[in-house]
Amino acid sequence: MARLIPQKIRTNIALRMLSFAPVRERAKQGTSLNKANAIILVYQGETEAKYKLVKDIANYLKKEFGIKRVMRLAYLDVEEKVTPIWHMRKLESDFFCLSDLNWHYKPIKNIEGLINEPYEILINLDPDASIPLDFFVANSKAKMKVANHSSRRKKDYDILLPEEDGDSWKQRNHRVIKFLSESPLS
Repeated sequence: MARLIPQKIRTNIALRMLSFAPVRERAKQGTSLNKANAIILVYQGETEAKYKLVKDIANYLKKEFGIKRVMRLAYLDVEEKVTPIWHMRKLESDFFCLSDLNWHYKPIKNIEGLINEPYEILINLDPDASIPLDFFVANSKAKMKVANHSSRRKKDYDILLPEEDGDSWKQRNHRVIKFLSESPLS
């Protein structure tokens, strides 16, 4: 059925469904990186370079702040059969792709455990990059959700940092990590 619906109409329906998705009940608690034990980084997995960069961010968070578990979750805009070799399901690295979505881009397979896991912090490294990531963030039971500016689903985030002109992807996410490391949250 999804293949019969033109892409533009399908995207508009997905955005509409996303806008009406309810905010999920969850236990909210502010936590700084210094006191966190389990966090999740979600991002749009476009290139191997970005995959390695997010892996480096996860390793930095573990070493610098002593975080025991840093989960990385990527959304890949491809079918599972053509998933790049560098994206593999591992202990602290996972992905979901087109074949895991329903017709209006809501993730329905391979993420139930990640959605229901009460991570202390969810950091969306690519807010508004894709509808499936926005659905994931909306449904996650993470205790605190953080991102840079998001225009689609502000209500899903506990902390949204403002945009700054000329920021690169690295600069925006460095600012998020710096904010969370210096925050007086318990």
